[in-house]
Amino acid sequence: MILWRQEDGSVLATPQPAHAVLSGQLMRVLADPPDPFEPVVTAAAQHDCGWMRWEADPEFDGETGLPRAFNALSGVQHVPLWEAGVRLALASWGLWAGLLVLRHGSLIYRLGIEHQRMAPGDDSLRAMQGYIEREKAWSASLAQKLGVTEEQVAANSKKLALVDAIALGLCWGRDPFDCGAATLKRTSAFEAVLDPWPLSVPEIALETEALHLKPSYLDEGDMHAGLAEAPRVPLRFRLRRA
Repeated sequence: MILWRQEDGSVLATPQPAHAVLSGQLMRVLADPPDPFEPVVTAAAQHDCGWMRWEADPEFDGETGLPRAFNALSGVQHVPLWEAGVRLALASWGLWAGLLVLRHGSLIYRLGIEHQRMAPGDDSLRAMQGYIEREKAWSASLAQKLGVTEEQVAANSKKLALVDAIALGLCWGRDPFDCGAATLKRTSAFEAVLDPWPLSVPEIALETEALHLKPSYLDEGDMHAGLAEAPRVPLRFRLRRA
């Protein structure tokens, strides 16, 4: 889950697939639209499908008293989860979705290695490096089946990275947040500007759903009971030009 601590101590917890819904909404209005359009929009909206089983039964983090945050998993935990997501995307939405989810995994692990966005450790590092190496041949095979060039795949992968980063910055509560091709800066808790502006519309309202959690839970049983009773709240954001 993406955990955003609120001023009153409570936490807005956004499941990864719910955050991906925002990515799909953003992909639909990029000023430089993806090609092919619908398959790439689908990939953006579903790129975190591998998290679905995890989010249905999240692990308790004894240090925080909350569900384990998305960036607190080790590569050993994350890589099998992500590879299962690639296979789900291929089986459910087709070659473009599977290919872009696959490629996005390597970006996640490069960031994990370079910026310590994943739990540290030698086993974690080896798992991430192993995925990056396996992805190359797997991506080439899928691209060949699609009949597309590396340039086409890279362009759509870059678009997915951008919308994913914007959605992450919003749900994580980070300010400012480097989204790669743009910087997100909050003007209030649920409003922000992007600079430079990457969208085809002058402003946009985005919406998904999050859980409103207590500041912490006593143990795993208390957490799961709390999750079952936690209010589900609309998570609405507004983005505009800087």
